[in-house]
Amino acid sequence: MQDQAVATVPTETVIETKRDRVRRMLLDPLGFRSPKGVDQATERKFLDGLADELSYMADDRLHALMIMLRSKGEGKQRNQWPDFATFRCFAEMVQPRPLAELPSLIRWFRSVAGPKAIAAGTLVETWQWFEERKAPPVTPQAISMVTAKAADNRRRVQVLEEKVNAGITVDPGEAAFVAWYRRQTETILEFVTQERSLIEAGDMGDQQ
Repeated sequence: MQDQAVATVPTETVIETKRDRVRRMLLDPLGFRSPKGVDQATERKFLDGLADELSYMADDRLHALMIMLRSKGEGKQRNQWPDFATFRCFAEMVQPRPLAELPSLIRWFRSVAGPKAIAAGTLVETWQWFEERKAPPVTPQAISMVTAKAADNRRRVQVLEEKVNAGITVDPGEAAFVAWYRRQTETILEFVTQERSLIEAGDMGDQQ
C-alpha cells in the first residue's frame, strides 16, 4: 500500500503592528470602558491615539505602566478610561519619549541649547535632561546638577580608558558605558552640527 500524500494548508503569518502591541500589553489588560454616551467609533479613535502615542515604549515599560494605571480609573466605580494627559504623564515617568521624536523640541535643542551645551561640556547630560523633562536646565540648581553629572561622566570615562590603555581588564558593564557615552556624544553632536549647517545655508540663501 502506497503512502498517501497529506495535504497541508499554508498558515498565514500575522504581523503585529505597533498599535496592536500596545493594545495587547497595556490597553487590553487594563480593560477600562468609556463613559455612557461615548460611541464605539469615538472610543476606538481615543484608544488608537493612545496606542500610537505610546508605541515608542518597550514591552517591560508598557507592563510597568499598566500596573501603575490600573488603579487610576475614572468614574464612580473607577472603571473608566483615564484621560490622555494621565496616560502621557505616567508614561513619561516610566519611559520618557525620545527627544528625537519631538520635532519642535529637537529643533530648539539643536539651535539654542545644543551649542550652549557643547561650550559648557555638558552635551550628553543636557540632552538627557531635555529628554526626561521636555525642557532645558535653566535654573541655577538644574544647571549645577547637569554640570556635576557631566564632570562625573568625564572622570568615569577617563579612568576606564586609562585602564584599557594600560592593559587592565575592566568590568563589561563599565566598558559598555564608555561605548554608549561615546556614541551618544557623536550622535547628539551630529544633530547640532546639522542645524548649524541649515542655518548657514539659509543665511547664504538670503544673501543671494
